[in-house]
Amino acid sequence: MLEIDKCAYTNSIKDVNPIFKFIVAFISMTVSIFTNSIRLHLLIMLILTILIVFLAKVDIKLYIKCLRIPIYFLLIGTILNLINISFESKDFVFNIKILGLYIGTTKFAIDNTMHILLRALSCIISIYFLILTTPFNQLIIIFKKLHFPDVLIELMILTYRFIFIFLEEIKDIYKSQQLKFGYINLKNSYNSTALLIKVLFFRMMKKYEDMSITLDIKLYDGKFHI
Repeated sequence: MLEIDKCAYTNSIKDVNPIFKFIVAFISMTVSIFTNSIRLHLLIMLILTILIVFLAKVDIKLYIKCLRIPIYFLLIGTILNLINISFESKDFVFNIKILGLYIGTTKFAIDNTMHILLRALSCIISIYFLILTTPFNQLIIIFKKLHFPDVLIELMILTYRFIFIFLEEIKDIYKSQQLKFGYINLKNSYNSTALLIKVLFFRMMKKYEDMSITLDIKLYDGKFHI
């Protein structure tokens, strides 16, 4: 089981009405999108972080780990957004001249980047509040209440299921290859990776066939009744 999924099923507020948690996440994300107030963004992040770490008792290491990946992408985008190129230097706070062009950043770019960064972070934390505190079966209940199409819900359930199958198969194959020194050098690593992809494809197809047979035996009619 993934750490995030395990957390969703074991946190302290897992039994709280999922509709209420969805409303909290939705309102905070909506406010984050439509407001330009830095203080409000910081307040949303602070309140939701307190709810996640102290009320839901989510491991702070897991919470930071979850935020780390999107923050990396945000920082890359932030750096690119700060860079401005112009033939004049009058609006720049800091710049360097290269081949007659001024490359640097302006006050407008700094302010704009700060708003974008905080808005994105508050939206991400809003989503994580829902993900880390709400088990998947409760999310399905929310989707049904919102009248999501049955086909879409079915795809989400199957995708959710196959994520775990996929990761479990990768883990087993990789561990087996490691025991046989499959990654001892660069050449063996390339060969092992190619073999892993090949074996993984066939195993996933076999798992899909087995699941299809199981659903047929259970008279699956295209709907998961949750």
